[in-house]
Amino acid sequence: MTVSKKSEKYRVLIDVDGVLRDFVAGLKMIYQREYPEHEVGFVDSRKLEDFFPIGEAIYPFMNDQFAEDILVNAPAIPEAIDSLHKWEDQFEIVIATAQPPEGRYPTFRWLGEHRVPASEIHISHHKSRLDGIALLDDALENLIPFEKSGRIAVCLDQPWNKSWNGPRVKSVEEFFIYLQVRLDTPDIYDDILLA
Repeated sequence: MTVSKKSEKYRVLIDVDGVLRDFVAGLKMIYQREYPEHEVGFVDSRKLEDFFPIGEAIYPFMNDQFAEDILVNAPAIPEAIDSLHKWEDQFEIVIATAQPPEGRYPTFRWLGEHRVPASEIHISHHKSRLDGIALLDDALENLIPFEKSGRIAVCLDQPWNKSWNGPRVKSVEEFFIYLQVRLDTPDIYDDILLA
């Protein structure tokens, strides 16, 4: 296993949407502001057109029309940022988020307004190319290549990622506990915190 350390701390990659920021709640909030008469379904897949009455039009709605409103106003996932602050002395925290061009500035703004502790911020659709010992993410398209690179890929449990068979946690706090145990006792990690 390749270990990347800086200042004697393990470098870990943390996703934003679905891990730190509740993008779905932000999208629903702005959507219902614009379409108060529409009922939005429970989002349990990444095919958003199945849950919003405007169907495929949800993509230009969120990416073109209201990206800044959605991304800046989306709430933080409860206790996620507090956990980063708690563990930042033991791990080097690197934000790794895949954002379209229209989502970059609002994401930087959101991270600043929420005082997210990070030594670096990367906007990348290729997280497996970034240096770090572990990745916490909610998207299989990021987790699978990272795991294939021989490093620790941990899924933050969300309704849309139930097919992930690797390590799974329910919170950012559990991720750091998992890492601590895994790094201290690498031979037993598979039995810990798997859903």
